[in-house]
Amino acid sequence: MKIENIRKKIVSREKNQNITADQYYPKYTNIQIDDTFRPNIIGKKYIAPTPLNGYCIVEESADCKNLESKINPNLSTVNLQPAIDLNITGKDVVVAVVDSGIIYNHPDIDKDRIIFYKDFSGESDQNNPKDILGHGTYVASIIGGTGKASNGYNQGIAPNVKFVILRITSVSEIIKALEWLKENGEKYNIKVINLSIGVDTDPKKSWADDTIAKLANDLAQKFTVVAAAGNDQTYETIDSPGVAPDVITVGGDDSQNTPNIDDDEIYIGASKGPTPTLEKLDKPDVIAPAKKVTGARVPNSIFDPYANKNKLFHTEREKTQDIWEKGYYIETSGTSAATAMVSGLAALLYEILPNATPQLIKKIIMQTATKLKDKNGQEFDKYSQGSGLINVGEAIKMAMNIAKQQNTLIA
Repeated sequence: MKIENIRKKIVSREKNQNITADQYYPKYTNIQIDDTFRPNIIGKKYIAPTPLNGYCIVEESADCKNLESKINPNLSTVNLQPAIDLNITGKDVVVAVVDSGIIYNHPDIDKDRIIFYKDFSGESDQNNPKDILGHGTYVASIIGGTGKASNGYNQGIAPNVKFVILRITSVSEIIKALEWLKENGEKYNIKVINLSIGVDTDPKKSWADDTIAKLANDLAQKFTVVAAAGNDQTYETIDSPGVAPDVITVGGDDSQNTPNIDDDEIYIGASKGPTPTLEKLDKPDVIAPAKKVTGARVPNSIFDPYANKNKLFHTEREKTQDIWEKGYYIETSGTSAATAMVSGLAALLYEILPNATPQLIKKIIMQTATKLKDKNGQEFDKYSQGSGLINVGEAIKMAMNIAKQQNTLIA
């Protein structure tokens, strides 16, 4: 979503007066963070999305055991079960998340797995992290949440990864974060960089003239960089840094909330290719579930759907209530979630192939993706699905075969 669209009036819970989103979180007015915040703004008031039904919280973990599947339908859609069966979890692979921050007290995100936290706005530090938006924690959980609060049902793709969290609140801070990664990425042994963010790019220029795209593409020579296509719903609307040729640009799949892919469609809100830049590059590269994807909830954040409708701020009395009373998860849509899934898959591949190049990781992910077809049996076009829907099981199978060949050559 484009954050300038948040510049609409919302209602203050404490004073019952209108304030602008600029006043509450002004530094986000020039940045796009892909998700479904935009469709949830109706008129001039913020309308919270419908709460997730049927989730499991710790106190109800016994009920989770009665679910038809051990993992939620979107995880089944990308064929995650083989990775679970083989205990391939992204163990110790470091993923950098450039986003709105993180919280430490969500049960699915172990604090000791966050090896470094930096806030480029200067509003928080490693001892007291922030995620006012709620987007960064949601994304991180889809990449590598343990699923502890749901008996594993809502786990991330790679539940044993480690995180470097880079909190940004403006376009200029995105640039600073990417520059920091160029200087420090190898120091922290980062393998994957998740960019569930997007900025409009100039259609009259090359992607190389776009500072963010150029930085992301430079990083993609050493790290696997995964970026969101965007949520602009139509063709030639891929956002930066997704316009960079060497990043893995992720579009959206609509799984219909079923585990099989026969009924899958292209997520209606996803941006499609080609890139709007002069080169008109073929993007996205792959797609992943982007419709009603479950991830970690940040209580009282802007993305928290459990706050009273149309009201953002919380009184002191309300703040003292159990913040997890409404559960640990939210369900929302957007290519941010799809991007996080692909970053998780990249982490799984690095566990198998720790010395793989970013080019090899991208090749495996694209070559093992499954082309989706419409109801008439015709493949969706390349600008909607790229190489197709990611297939975790097939990707790790290819990676294991490569590892086996490498070991044979060494022996």
